[in-house]
Parts: sequence; structure tokens; C-alpha cells
Amino acid sequence: MNQLNDYTLQPGAQLYRYDLKFPPTKWRTDFWNPEYVYNDRGVKNQIGAFFFFNSFKQAKDTALLSWKKNRNKNGNGIWITNCTTSESIKLLDLRDSIICIELLAALDKAGFAIFSDELKSWNGNSFATLAKFIQPVEDIVLLDVDWTNDEEAMKIVQNSIMGMQQELNIENTHIGHLMQLLTDFSNGIYFRKLLQEKGYEGYIFNETNCPIPPTGSDTICVFNSTKFQPPRIEVSYTEKEAEASLSNLS
Repeated sequence: MNQLNDYTLQPGAQLYRYDLKFPPTKWRTDFWNPEYVYNDRGVKNQIGAFFFFNSFKQAKDTALLSWKKNRNKNGNGIWITNCTTSESIKLLDLRDSIICIELLAALDKAGFAIFSDELKSWNGNSFATLAKFIQPVEDIVLLDVDWTNDEEAMKIVQNSIMGMQQELNIENTHIGHLMQLLTDFSNGIYFRKLLQEKGYEGYIFNETNCPIPPTGSDTICVFNSTKFQPPRIEVSYTEKEAEASLSNLS
């Protein structure tokens, strides 16, 4: 059965993040990437969580693409920072779900109160409205059997998916967008509370949006830095070096 699991980051785990303006000299909840600070809505990462890749290559490749997009606005180089864990960190493992309707159903079944007015879509729609679409199909989409081969089940689930997509304005396959939405702005304050109430210090998921199954490395979110060693700059690139590296990026 599709389910949520526990995942433990062991001491000595190697994680990576990128920055386009300047790197962190120490772990701070108010250290924000200017790429994610908006004039109209403020700071995206309001909870001051720490986001990492568990792959140096993924951090570098994402940084290069982001630098190309933002260099004229707030990018004047690239820094890849290493984070090494000093103690075990308990994470909620969300990687078993590869489509949005599965993840929402799994969270609800596990007792996370996500169908709440405390969570809003980017259009301002309440997550409370999702219950009528998700809950009736939870016992279908969370089974190991392939419901896509059952014509009647497929029709029922597709209707639920259409309703969910309309409410959230997110494609069912774009699970990375859903995870961003759950932790963006004030949503993150409520979602963090739900996880901390069950003893989690963060979560891990695969951010790839299409194709199915997901590819690439995982994204890790940790709510505080008490179990991190001090940040260490792994590598840095000047604008000229970033341009050269970008031209070689496949």
C-alpha cells in the first residue's frame, strides 16, 4: 500500500545547497536566497527551513539553470555549500507518492489535517475543499493494485483528479509544485506544525515534475539547524565560469 514512511538522516550525511548572491557563513533562519523574496508577498521561506539536495551534481546543475534565469536581477556568481549532519534527524519520507492525489490521500490517511482553511492554493482556494475530491478515492489510489487498468475505478479517480487540479491549479503529476505549495509563505507555518506534532524534524521528497517515475536526486527540508555542522563552501563559480559550465550542461 502506498504509504508515508520514516527516514533517518544519519550523522555525517552530506547535503548541498546553492546560492547566487552570497553563501551562508553560519546557519540562520533569516538567511534568504534573494531569488525567493518577492515585492508583493515577501519571503517565500517564512518558516526559515533549510532545503538541500542530497547530490552535489543536482545542486550544481540547478544552480546553473537558476543563475541563467536570475543573473540580471540578483545573481553575481554561484556558491555550492556543504551541510554535514552531526546527529540523526527524523524525516517524513514522502517519496512513495509520485502523483499529487496519492500524496494528499496518504497524508490524510496518516492523520495529517491537511484539508484545512489554514492551507491555501496559490489562487487563495482553501485546502478544505479538497476533502470532497480526495477522501472518496483514497482506498483506490493508495492500493498497490494498478487502478489505471480498472475502467470504473479510473473514471472515478479521474473525476477526483480534475477537481483537485482545478482547486490547486497544479497538474496531478507535478508533485514538486505541490510540495512547494505546502511549504510556501504562511502554508509552511501550518504544515511544519503538523509534522512537528508527530515528532518529525523535516521531510524528504523527490521534486521531479514528470516523467513518471520520478528521476533525479531528492530534496530534503529540515526545520532547524541544531544538528548541522557549520556550513562549508564546497565550490564557487564566477559569472564567467558559470557561463562556461552552463554551455556544457546537458
